[in-house]
Amino acid sequence: MTYPNAPMEPAFQLPASLWLVSRETRPSDARELWARGLNATLKVGLHFDVVQLPSGVVERGIHGVRDRAAIDTHFRTTGITSAVIASRTLTRYSLPVPPGTFRDWAVPSIKCIGIEHPVNYLGVPVPTRREPPGAHWFLPAPEDDGVLCDPARVRELIGKDRERRSRQRDQVL
Repeated sequence: MTYPNAPMEPAFQLPASLWLVSRETRPSDARELWARGLNATLKVGLHFDVVQLPSGVVERGIHGVRDRAAIDTHFRTTGITSAVIASRTLTRYSLPVPPGTFRDWAVPSIKCIGIEHPVNYLGVPVPTRREPPGAHWFLPAPEDDGVLCDPARVRELIGKDRERRSRQRDQVL
């Protein structure tokens, strides 16, 4: 059990940790889970919505490469420089985007979850977890609203995958 006057671990005093749980009704629950090495389940739509990209969408945009450095570069050259969670199995990337993105999201076969979504929770690793095993922050955790992923940049990343697949189909024909 966490007590209000107990000192917090240094990781929980980081701006990203404080920001992520600041709108949760029970932020101590998240801190307890993080202290045990588990993901905290945070409500989506309060601070952010989330776009869930299958890893293939990201990797096909760079010729199917699964190398961490190449994927990092691919995100960054698209303008996505922070706020990306890699799933435990490295099969999905969760990109926190500004709240309300869910309402206007119209990208076929790519899920965006917001406050109105029937399942609007996300497993979030402690912001200091940057490496596997387990879910981790592939790019640094957001410290405020200003560093969430820009939905236009996310669409651009998805567009690179679709352009590549289209070129491949044209070459086969």
